[in-house]
This record gives sequence, structure tokens and C-alpha cells, in this order.
Amino acid sequence: SRVTFLEERPHHKGVINHIEFMPWSTVCFVTGGDDHSVILWNEKNRRNIWKPELLHRNIHSSAVMGFAGMSHKHMVVSSGADKQIIGFDVDGRKTNFKHQMDSECMGVLPNPLDFNLLMVQT
Repeated sequence: SRVTFLEERPHHKGVINHIEFMPWSTVCFVTGGDDHSVILWNEKNRRNIWKPELLHRNIHSSAVMGFAGMSHKHMVVSSGADKQIIGFDVDGRKTNFKHQMDSECMGVLPNPLDFNLLMVQT
């Protein structure tokens, strides 16, 4: 086994706070970081070459701390230090919903049996 470092550096400042593969049929993962951005990474030509694609930057007004991919559709739900939960439609490239919480949101986890329910770590 060997370690592969990605050449692209789409997060322009700070650290990556969360990384996770998405539960979709295509092989992809998402990163979120201190720069308020959420980046989708797709594998190209099944050759272990990963290309980043900006989903959104500055919808969160502070660091993205966590997120989850929804299994029933191509949506990424992100949580931030700005106390927001944001549902972003990957195919439509738009925000589906925003919820303001009382505390910083450190993570989000979808319910595997009911996609209308999310657990939010504050």
C-alpha cells in the first residue's frame, strides 16, 4: 500500500476540518474547512486522479466543521461554526435550506431510516 497526496489545493486558507466519502453511486468525497468552503472531489478515469469542484464558498460565514451526504439524493448538508445547517443540492448547484441554531454546529449525521431527520452535534 502507498500514500497518495493530492496535487490540487482548493482550500485557500486554514485547515480542512472534515473529509468524507459520499453515499452515492459515483466515487467522490467532500472536504470542508476554515475557508468557509465545501469542495466535491471526483475521481477521473478511475486512475486515482482526483479533481476538486467548488460546491460553495461563503454561504457559511465561518468555518465548515462537518457535513454529510444524503443517500436519497445528491445533497450535502453542512454544519458550521457560524451556527448554521445548510442543505446544498449538488445537481442543481443551489441552497435547498438553511437553519440557524443556538450554538456552533460541529457535525451533522442523517438518520439512516428517515431522511427527514438529522442529528446535529453542537
